[in-house]
Amino acid sequence: MKYQHITILFTFLISLFLYGSAYAQSNQSVSLDWFTMIMWLTGGLALFLYGMEQLIKGLLVVAGEQMKQLLAKLTTNRVMGAITGAGVTAVIQSSSVTSVLTVGFVSAGLMSVGQAAGVIMGANLGTTVTAQVIAFKVTNFALLMVAVGFAIQFFAKLNNKIAIGRLIMGLGLIFFGMNIMSEGMAPLKDYQPFLDIMVEMQNPFLGILVGFVFTALIQSSSATIGIIIVMASNGFLALPAGIALAMGANIGTTVTALLATIGKSREAKRTGLIHLQFNLLGVLIWLPFIPELSQLAIYLSTHDVVQNGASMAYLAENTPREIANANTIFNLISLLIFLPMIPIFLWVVNKILPVLEDEKNSVFNAEFLDETFINSPSMAMDAVKLELEQYQQKQSLFYKRVVSLIQSPNIDKLTKEDLNLHRFRSYQRKILSYMGRIGQSELTPDDQTEYLKLMNVVNNLEGILESIEFNILNVLHMMVQGSHKPSDTMIELVGQLSTEVGKSIDNALFSISKKDKEMAIAVIAIKPTIDLLLQDALKHQVKCFKPTEERLTIFRYEMQLIDGFKQLHTLCKRIARLELASHVDVQKPISNPDSQNVD
Repeated sequence: MKYQHITILFTFLISLFLYGSAYAQSNQSVSLDWFTMIMWLTGGLALFLYGMEQLIKGLLVVAGEQMKQLLAKLTTNRVMGAITGAGVTAVIQSSSVTSVLTVGFVSAGLMSVGQAAGVIMGANLGTTVTAQVIAFKVTNFALLMVAVGFAIQFFAKLNNKIAIGRLIMGLGLIFFGMNIMSEGMAPLKDYQPFLDIMVEMQNPFLGILVGFVFTALIQSSSATIGIIIVMASNGFLALPAGIALAMGANIGTTVTALLATIGKSREAKRTGLIHLQFNLLGVLIWLPFIPELSQLAIYLSTHDVVQNGASMAYLAENTPREIANANTIFNLISLLIFLPMIPIFLWVVNKILPVLEDEKNSVFNAEFLDETFINSPSMAMDAVKLELEQYQQKQSLFYKRVVSLIQSPNIDKLTKEDLNLHRFRSYQRKILSYMGRIGQSELTPDDQTEYLKLMNVVNNLEGILESIEFNILNVLHMMVQGSHKPSDTMIELVGQLSTEVGKSIDNALFSISKKDKEMAIAVIAIKPTIDLLLQDALKHQVKCFKPTEERLTIFRYEMQLIDGFKQLHTLCKRIARLELASHVDVQKPISNPDSQNVD
């Protein structure tokens, strides 16, 4: 939630106040205290939004990690994705948060656009739970919830309990804010210009437009639905107008996800566009059927279909529940219609944002990890070796791009490689998960040896990524921020060092995938060359050392880069020794390969 949007709303209400004042001068039958009304409306909305923010923050602390894990893992197909999106949104009470999280996962390579589409479609259904809860008349307990939530926060010592208190207080503030808005709007019941505007809202196009603009401004469809239900509970809104406003809110909520894609990958942008497509098409399909949707919602709510001309008291009593039910029906049926059509949505967004050549190279799909091999461990481990060969090819390109940035760091390129690093981690998790399933099968002694070797290799691959992240990428980020640059001599030395280390990474992984002893020996044999380069780099450091703040800072960065390449070669030697150990005669036991002059 962004409080600056309340300023925009306040400006809108001031304009309404000026219009109302002008109208009142020509029609003296009703006089309103506009200042008091605007104060109650904006104050109530501020409490509502603040309560929503506290509720979301509390829920993310109490169950945030579980929600993130659910989003990342339970999206194996579009149906599971939709169920997960609906469940997570029902818990955290915000489709915007779910959408933003999903965009982040796609950007980080943890989720495909196809998986994200299912999650976002499910999120629309999950957010209707908010409307159902709000439609219950629980405002009498609002202040009690605020008091209980505050007390828990005040006396609790553990973060988890404090978060629970924040959650309860946030829920209380939501209902209390709605109550204040309702009280503030009460004088409008007898104000003819406002009643005329509400009559105009029977035009569904106007209702959709108002719902869209308001939701886009405050970036919360839940807040818009809350205000719609407040208006309905005062008898201001007929059901068709309430449905049109809710449909507009559905389109408006896509603005948050689209804003979240700014500066993100093209895949993330495609996810935001799918969200917009789904919500917009849903509204367009339902637009001609608002009367039928109204009748169905009334039937499900009261079993008493009422024609036009119902009294304000009847509308106030029944319409809030009917709007909530219509909102749920609308989103549920839209989900069922569009879920099988996800491939079409993907085709459309790929036409709008075509897949570029460098995107194809950055996609890390596990091509050889066939599930049918799991029951045959030896075949499954052969598949892992093939996958490691593909992994090596992608990592080799990644490594070369990263080290090329040492000479000329660029923040945009660094950010892109940060993203690729997350994709490699996701790729590693796929391999590790496959290895875990192999380990659950019955393994022969030979299979066990091979299995342990491959598990050690994957573990060392994680170490390689960590070293690249902390000792190269992070250092380059700090150098860019501080406008620092190594000396030309150091750049040349680091260039030679990075080239030799890059060869070692390639040879180490090839030695595993090809079972090539010679490549493993080459990794060990290059150690004297790398040691000599390390010594030259250290000599240069001593020779050029000056006790100035600028030079001390550059010295620290250069040392961290050198240490990073040293760690990378150490990890390569560990992988190489794992392969060398498998070539030793089993009759001649060997010591731990990592203990033989690893450093």
